[in-house]
Amino acid sequence: MLRKRPNPKDVGQRIREARRRAHLTQIELARRVGIRAVPMNSIELGRCLVSTPVLASIAGELKVSVDALLFGYSSALPGTRADAGRDEAGGGGASPDTVCGMGVAEPAALRGQPELVRRLETVACAFLALEDVCGVQKAATLPLSLPFEPSEERVGDLAATVRALLGIGQGVIFDYLELFENAGLRIVFLELPEAVESVAMHDAVHANAMLFVRDGMNPERQLFRMVYGLGRIYEHVRARDASRYGAAARERDGLDADRVARKFAALFLMPETAVRATVRQLGLGPEDWTYSLLLRVKHRFGVSAQALNLRLLELGLISARLQDDLRRRIEAHYAATQHAEPDSTRRVLSPNGRLGDLLLCARERHATEEVHRIAAVLKGLPGMPEDDAEGTKNAKRRGARQRGQGG
Repeated sequence: MLRKRPNPKDVGQRIREARRRAHLTQIELARRVGIRAVPMNSIELGRCLVSTPVLASIAGELKVSVDALLFGYSSALPGTRADAGRDEAGGGGASPDTVCGMGVAEPAALRGQPELVRRLETVACAFLALEDVCGVQKAATLPLSLPFEPSEERVGDLAATVRALLGIGQGVIFDYLELFENAGLRIVFLELPEAVESVAMHDAVHANAMLFVRDGMNPERQLFRMVYGLGRIYEHVRARDASRYGAAARERDGLDADRVARKFAALFLMPETAVRATVRQLGLGPEDWTYSLLLRVKHRFGVSAQALNLRLLELGLISARLQDDLRRRIEAHYAATQHAEPDSTRRVLSPNGRLGDLLLCARERHATEEVHRIAAVLKGLPGMPEDDAEGTKNAKRRGARQRGQGG
């Protein structure tokens, strides 16, 4: 079957997107392939169709196939793990272990869902592109490579270490979402399939993460899945490093990745010292808990009633009999309300704060055609700034000025 002649503008856009995924500037890519920055800019703008030798060099530097740049058939070199995973995902089989150049910490969540993979790829690459456009630091201030053993005790130590690195120690704060975003972590709330509550990705190139959380869940569940995703990343990096150095990725009798992440989230959100202090300040004994008291205290920690009830039992702060009675009442409420939190929730999360700020900054300061394409990709995500007439005018005024500049 004959292929149609590639459109220079489409080819240029694919080159630019692949360059951003590779975290290269236009000038650096031009230097690597042996041409000047001005011709590279013309290629990306689609003013001319790139020659075959230069295209082959560009594809090699960006680690994509020539067909990927010409026709968009694949975003990875044939034979690579990412290419194999994406092809299998497209056929309903295994899932890719990378998305937009980032390692997927929980690939099973993407198995057999090619549309979801493509959606996450599009949003993730848009986020990275906005960081490039705005010239912001890509690395998180929170280290994501912390050695630990996958046991309950060591996961508890890990949670305490991460809290210390974030500067909150054993304290309880209200807005963990803002805390994570201020540390440079990339968090995106968007529609996900019912069976997928979150997807965590590790950006090894910039020592950062991207955490996708399903929009529409109650805030307590979203908060738990956000911290759960961070736990999955720590386990992902630990297992990767253990495998790299020839050690077993999972020690004998250790926790699996899901249990590591769940334990991490519970201990991070409900540190023992803080829970015991709260109970002590209220003067509550193991037999003194009531349903109303449980709901009151769970709001303080931003967790579900079920999670706090279990944590109290783990710490011996509630009797087994009373904990079981409260558990049945909580479960009955969940069953009747499709897992809504009892007594309504006082938690209010502001989703996509950092992503929305980057988009607004890009519109105000760099209103190019590329920024408007990114805005179209992100349209519909909660928390995104609305486009306005002023932004459109800025794009038209600045677009002409910036057509001759590298991205």
